[in-house]
Amino acid sequence: MPELTTTISAQQVRRRWPLTGRGQDVAAILQALLADGPDGVLLVGDTGVGKSRVVEAVLHRCAVSSCHTARIVCTPADRDVPFGAVRQLLPEPGDPADPVAALLKAARGRTVVIAIDDASWLDEDSAAVLQRLVVHAGARVLMATEAAPAEGLRRWGRWSRMDLAPLDRARTKDLVEAVLGAPVDGLTLDGLWRVSGGNPLFLRELLCGAVDDGALVTREGVVTWRDGAIGDAHSSDTAAAALDALSAEELDALRYLAVAHSAPLEVMERLVPMPVLERLEEQRLIQFDQSGRVPLLRVAHPLHAHTVVARTGALRIYRIRNDLATTMMACRPDDRVRTVQWRLAAQLDVPDDEVLAAADEALRDRDVAVAEQLSRQVATPAGAWRLGRALVARGENAEAEKWLAEAARKLVDPAARANVAALRAVNLFWGFRDPRRALEVVAEAKAAIAAEDSGDLLAAEALVLVFDGRVEAADEMVTRLLDRPPDDPVLVGAMAPLRPQLLLFTGRPARAIEELAAARGAFGGAWPTMRAMTQVCHVHALVMAGAVERAAETVQRYYHDAVEQGSAAGVALVALAGGICSYYQGRTEQAARWLREARALTDSQPRFRFRETVLAISAGVAAGRGLVDEARELLDRLGEAGADPSAADYGAFGEVWALVLAGDREGAGVVLRRRAEEALAVGNVLMATEFLHVDIRFNPSAATVARLRKIAENADGELFGLLADHAAALVDQDLCGMNRVSAAFERRGYHGFALEAAATGATFRGGREVNALARRTQRLLGEHQGAWPEWLPPPRSSPVLTCREKQISELAASGMETAAIARALSVSPRTVENHLQRAYDKLGIHRRTELAAALAEDGLIRR
Repeated sequence: MPELTTTISAQQVRRRWPLTGRGQDVAAILQALLADGPDGVLLVGDTGVGKSRVVEAVLHRCAVSSCHTARIVCTPADRDVPFGAVRQLLPEPGDPADPVAALLKAARGRTVVIAIDDASWLDEDSAAVLQRLVVHAGARVLMATEAAPAEGLRRWGRWSRMDLAPLDRARTKDLVEAVLGAPVDGLTLDGLWRVSGGNPLFLRELLCGAVDDGALVTREGVVTWRDGAIGDAHSSDTAAAALDALSAEELDALRYLAVAHSAPLEVMERLVPMPVLERLEEQRLIQFDQSGRVPLLRVAHPLHAHTVVARTGALRIYRIRNDLATTMMACRPDDRVRTVQWRLAAQLDVPDDEVLAAADEALRDRDVAVAEQLSRQVATPAGAWRLGRALVARGENAEAEKWLAEAARKLVDPAARANVAALRAVNLFWGFRDPRRALEVVAEAKAAIAAEDSGDLLAAEALVLVFDGRVEAADEMVTRLLDRPPDDPVLVGAMAPLRPQLLLFTGRPARAIEELAAARGAFGGAWPTMRAMTQVCHVHALVMAGAVERAAETVQRYYHDAVEQGSAAGVALVALAGGICSYYQGRTEQAARWLREARALTDSQPRFRFRETVLAISAGVAAGRGLVDEARELLDRLGEAGADPSAADYGAFGEVWALVLAGDREGAGVVLRRRAEEALAVGNVLMATEFLHVDIRFNPSAATVARLRKIAENADGELFGLLADHAAALVDQDLCGMNRVSAAFERRGYHGFALEAAATGATFRGGREVNALARRTQRLLGEHQGAWPEWLPPPRSSPVLTCREKQISELAASGMETAAIARALSVSPRTVENHLQRAYDKLGIHRRTELAAALAEDGLIRR
């Protein structure tokens, strides 16, 4: 089996980077530079933001426009040397000639454009020479300088100022993927953007450091951070240089914020003079955040914060932490989490109950990392309980079980023991794929502590039943849960997807959408994976309700939310939903991209059959694209993952695709029908429908149509009915029915199914409808992304109109009567009618009123 994880080449990252995402900036600067009015452009931006590369691009565009260009790169050494900068305009170094005369001679009457890099170091004499060029020769000047406006430069010219902002997330993504030559997972991209702040130089330093450390790897063709999301601890020479320019007061202020990570303004005002903070903000080194309940200050770039801390001695850090803790207790004692964190960091005594109360509050605020950090400070059964709970939310299942088992042995309070048992049960099921043991833990807890009415235990049992596919047994449990919801913040999040998922399983996606819309605020909770599961359920419900295009828009929004949550499991889940949604849309290449990211973020742990599901669906998409070798390789890995042969879910399609690729469609049908019966036996009509619809496409039968029709009659999702109609048209070889089904699929955005229905229907016996389906096949094939699945018949070519048929059809479609057409073309009316009848046959229509739409569909005329 090929190696799935490879490292990134250092040479690949250290080569010259492309200029990406600056096209609009270059165009705007060029327009302002060559326009009448100001003498030039003052390009302002932070160090490393890309001013020099933009200047280079502008000069290139000017040269292409027949301007004469020159470039001056100023350095601190030029500041004290008369004419130090403009000497660079001379043809040869040390040439005694006048720079102005030399430049004008070289220009030979063309417009002169001069670019000045680091213009803040321009000496006064050089500035005077440039002023002469502007005033007497009409030269245009582009000056690039740091973020602080260069007032000394303004007095000798009129400038149009332009600020070069850091790259936003989307342009950072474009740049990173252009450099690495491969897609990058959302978590890694978000971390790179967050730590670099969109500064290309910071980004380069980050990537170079990551490559040197072996932190960047390629999995499944997707670049990802080896150990999860990127942290802040990376060195930066650029950040260090910026710190060297600070005064002692400014550096001290920055140290407080770097050690604190973020601090309330009220605290910083007591530690640092406000003018110092204002200067740091003006230099864009710190940010003032007023979005929360408490106004906060933080270091603008994590790289600056890390560099400051790295250059600060241990004793000073100890004093800073003490100052922060003391000041926090004096002015913000109500900020319990931050106060406890700072007191612990300063090595002050904090009672265990205060630490655990802060851990609970952090978890309620969905800051799972802080909850874990605080819980680790308390070496008691209560601390083990809190730590295990935080680890469940973080997906650290093995360590969570260790601490929860210890808490279960030592805790005596019945409510606490019930909560621990519920958390263990959820962790055993979700993290270890052990529903039997999970339900045993719940039963043991109920028997030992008389906690049958515990909302926590009820939530755990319901979660196991729902996601283990025991739909009928779960229904009553979820109903009871509505009256006795859990109190635990992790289990509250686990409860959110249960009822929507149950409604989806039982064929009621429209109802699930309604309830999700009503409970939008309940998407929260302290468990990011369950937040993502709720979102995935919403996307899938939209797909089954007949709203696949809306589902595609929704999955993009949820993907960005999952990235912000910082959970690899959550991003992988939403990426899987994106793959399923794209598959239903017929966008198989896009589906493959989503699924590669889902696989890249999925480890080899047995969590909730997720890996089997991703591999099975990926194999089906690969097979649908005609990539048989890739599909077989994915199926081999699915076999190594140890797929559960009894599970009636998407992972079961692995067995199906293996048989299909081996040419055994009848065997695949046997498996599909058995899986459908198993799903129906537990009330899971969603999976039954999925199995039966694949079966009907391989092995059409009236019995399968009857099953699908019965499901559709009791379902509230529009797609269930369309799939049943598709099945019926297949079995009956109903041309008109297949034409209607294909058109309905297309109208609702299910382009892959529309293409498949049209291609299959075009093989039926018949007349005009066959031609209509062949025409739709050819048109959809041109729009369809991906190869032709081998199980479909070869696409039939549609008849082509002759020049005369096309001419007469276009005139008829425009509204001309037969007699008028005959006169215009000097032919008989019968000839016109004969040509129209042949055109109707070829276009698959029956009357003149359908001509305009048919011709427009083929691109022959506009609607």
